[in-house]
Amino acid sequence: MNRHCAFFILGTTVYPTADLLSYIENCVAELSHDYPLADIILAGDLNQLHDDDVVERTGLTQIVSQPTRSASLLDRVFVSNPHLHSTVRVMSSLVKSDHKAVMAMPSGPAASTGKTRQKRAFWPRTPSQNARFPLHLVSIDLGTRPDPAELARTPDSQQSYDSFYSLALGLLEEFYPERTITVTSRDPKYMTAGIKAKLRRKNRLMRAGLVEQAGRTITTIICRLTTL
Repeated sequence: MNRHCAFFILGTTVYPTADLLSYIENCVAELSHDYPLADIILAGDLNQLHDDDVVERTGLTQIVSQPTRSASLLDRVFVSNPHLHSTVRVMSSLVKSDHKAVMAMPSGPAASTGKTRQKRAFWPRTPSQNARFPLHLVSIDLGTRPDPAELARTPDSQQSYDSFYSLALGLLEEFYPERTITVTSRDPKYMTAGIKAKLRRKNRLMRAGLVEQAGRTITTIICRLTTL
């Protein structure tokens, strides 16, 4: 470990004793000697340790000032460099607990810890859609398309591009209509809209007892993941 860029977090117990305080003092002294540029954090439920005793024995600074359980300040954070943690917030815990969570960070707006939702578009493809699309292309009467010579005489080329895209997008909407699905900030990074739609379909099939069809859907999902 590089002695000039280490970062330490010291855990402690909820039943501190005088021996523990001495142990913490020795650990902080040893770490400060071996890694003089390291930033040290001591955090935990330290309600039976007095702040003054910890500060006097370790030289750390206590940075939490709001109650963390009912009206009591039980969970505390001692740091060697308080300037690195100028913003300290106490908020409801994301897990089931009667203690609140403590967030310490540099100055500036806090990152959101809540779940955000976003609708994303995708174009589902099924074997039946893939079969119908080429059959339709074969049936298209090319005589109804603009004559190439006429297109060459068109002064505005944008009009020709617009005509082509209108045709292409019309076919896309007819055979592969756009759908939307909700993804959240807690979904894995590989969770695209298409994969999430497949997973929902697999769950519906499993609940309906269609295990074989659900298995084929899982195979499709695996193929999608291997191409990412």
